[in-house]
Amino acid sequence: MRIGIIGNEPAGPILAKAWASAGHELVAAAVDSQDAIERIETLLPELRIDSMAATVEDSELVILAVPQNDVRIVCEGLADLGLFGPKKIVLHISPLAGHGILDSAALSGAVPIALHPVMHFSGTSVDLLVLKNTTVAVSAPELLLPIAQALAIELGAEPIVVREDQRAAYAEAFEVASGFSSLVVQQAIGILSEAGVDEAARLIGPVVRSAVDAALATPINPLDPRDLL
Repeated sequence: MRIGIIGNEPAGPILAKAWASAGHELVAAAVDSQDAIERIETLLPELRIDSMAATVEDSELVILAVPQNDVRIVCEGLADLGLFGPKKIVLHISPLAGHGILDSAALSGAVPIALHPVMHFSGTSVDLLVLKNTTVAVSAPELLLPIAQALAIELGAEPIVVREDQRAAYAEAFEVASGFSSLVVQQAIGILSEAGVDEAARLIGPVVRSAVDAALATPINPLDPRDLL
């Protein structure tokens, strides 16, 4: 399958490189920031940088690596140009929306997929190792879910289906877990650093990981409203 990247988000070239390792062909990237251009040159030096229209036209799988607020606008703009059709897969990577945000592509016959690896991307080759040990939230029309799941498996990750009506809750949970864990870890590292402890991050790392594993393994107890009074 021929793959093209639209947008400057660091996840774009990482996913593309992972799919290339699974046997797919990379055709082009439409990027315009200096950081994104340098990222492409480092990770995918043979990949040509081209316009959005040319990239989509040459691709069978289009990765919309753009900020959440731009996904619908970019998709609609490309659809208005008549660049989508039954032989295209259009995929966005934001945790905040499902496949419905790609309706303009679906109306043209394209396969709409929301695929979000549950991780933070640095835009470096280290992400490729992390990707193989993560899960991927996938959303797509029911009959097309096997395509989304297969794409996640080709990344070396585990697909978990998040229905369209569950997507808002997933997005909230991701933001809460991400923001809270980062704050707590940084606070713990700060306490050790202020005390002059060397290599604070390495010292605190094992307890953070074990605490997270323990929390994930603990059954959920519903909150009693009386406990909030």
